[in-house]
Amino acid sequence: MSTGLVREAAPVIDRETAVQAVEEQLERDYQEWRAVSGDAMRMAVVRVREHELVWIVSWQSEEFIRSRNREFMLVGSGPYLVDRVDGGLHSIGVLSSQTGEWEADYRVRIRGLPPRTAVDELHDATRAVAAARGRMHAVRTLRRGLPVLSPAQAIEYVHALLDGDPPARLVAVATEELVEPLDPVFAVTTIRSGAPRRAG
Repeated sequence: MSTGLVREAAPVIDRETAVQAVEEQLERDYQEWRAVSGDAMRMAVVRVREHELVWIVSWQSEEFIRSRNREFMLVGSGPYLVDRVDGGLHSIGVLSSQTGEWEADYRVRIRGLPPRTAVDELHDATRAVAAARGRMHAVRTLRRGLPVLSPAQAIEYVHALLDGDPPARLVAVATEELVEPLDPVFAVTTIRSGAPRRAG
């Protein structure tokens, strides 16, 4: 029996708890804005969508919800994300919300899941070709995906990949060539970290 702190795997945060967390944050934001501006508007939750990792909670000004007067409509504000396991509260921009680009950042940075990249896809394809057609065909497959590698580097890469792990220096080349860095516009912002759970 473990006594350390771990994150539970099964979702434990329900829809109502997620909405409550966002409503509390919206109230805090309102109080902060009101302290510095007489134009502060109250916000309210308008939609909640379930995602495998989070509750996606959209919000809008109460005045717009009530009146439908576009003068009070907020534009360009992304939703909140409430982690379905630990209740952590996060936000994303509207562009990230529309494209879904936030999900990769969330999986890796927030949940600590291993990233899957184009390098992994190339490794899988190379292994499959090697199994079906042999190492030299696998070398050709690798070079099609990474033409910057010399033939000797590609041979070294494939042999090492099939025997275990490819050399870190060649994986670094593959990563630089194939993996685009995350655009900060799509990053997830943590507002409040979730509570670690005690293992039973």
